[in-house]
Amino acid sequence: MVICGPNGAGKTSLVEAVVLAALGVSPRTAQLSELVRHDCPALRVAAELEGVVATRREIGYAAGIGRRLVADGAAVRQLAAWRLPGAVLVFVPEELRSVKGPPAARRRALDRLLEAVSPGFAHDAAAYQEALAQRNALLRRARAGETDARAAFPWEARLAEHGARIALTRRRELAGLAAPFARWLEVLGGGPGGRLALEGSPSGVPGDDEASLEEALRAHLERMRPREVAAGMTISGPHRDDVWIGAGDHDLRRLGSQGEQRTAALALLLAHRERLVEAGTQPVLLLDDVLSELDPARRAALLGSVEGSGQVILTAADPGAHATAGARDATVVHVREGTIAA
Repeated sequence: MVICGPNGAGKTSLVEAVVLAALGVSPRTAQLSELVRHDCPALRVAAELEGVVATRREIGYAAGIGRRLVADGAAVRQLAAWRLPGAVLVFVPEELRSVKGPPAARRRALDRLLEAVSPGFAHDAAAYQEALAQRNALLRRARAGETDARAAFPWEARLAEHGARIALTRRRELAGLAAPFARWLEVLGGGPGGRLALEGSPSGVPGDDEASLEEALRAHLERMRPREVAAGMTISGPHRDDVWIGAGDHDLRRLGSQGEQRTAALALLLAHRERLVEAGTQPVLLLDDVLSELDPARRAALLGSVEGSGQVILTAADPGAHATAGARDATVVHVREGTIAA
């Protein structure tokens, strides 16, 4: 499907609505309040999805009330229980953060995939974040002289336990993504030698299995206690991991041009899709205003790569780009002033 219309017509809003209906978050902002249309009291998205357990899904938000989630007519309290990991993959201009953004953006992109393909990962991530928050709060109190630093020590066992599983899962999945990423990067004109690697925190921690890595993380936390009490926070661990993205030895995160980073982000997205399909999920692929920034060869390569591979929703303001996609028998929807034109 191609959603076609001039700038500001509402194309991105449609893409955003699909992501909200599946994941409950926006690909552009962490604040749902920023999604409410000017002079409107609230937002609501309702969707019917095929191929998933919950077919009728709703999400709403109003200032002063907060978020409301419904699945098949039943209210759901927790976002984690409502969202459908892996149901959609999205590229909006802001998604360049998955390559050139801070480490947290690259971790988030990887972890969204892992939630869908690695059973138990979401639980480990949530448990790790809870232990991290508790330890950091106690470290801050210890720095202020309000409690004994030893109060924070019991949380280290949970950090090491869940942190080891998180780190090993990230290593394993990145190793599996490396080949498809390199292949898609070359197909899209980014050249040969695409590489992915986990830059673990702390670096150089020994251990290739869960038990040894857990013990190494526990020992590291013990060694770091004086520095972390002084800092009032846990300064290293899987919450500081990064993903190295490059072509050969060329670090695309820091040294890549805008075009190279865009190509890498698309290659990474297609590699994620390949992994989800392998795991039995057929995600909806959302590509917002991606064609206008690609040269004709890369544009043709991208369209060829997504043709006949599940549902794809693509937006385009450029009539030429729309014609290129339309030539491939895509359904074309015209949007004007926030509504679908007849």
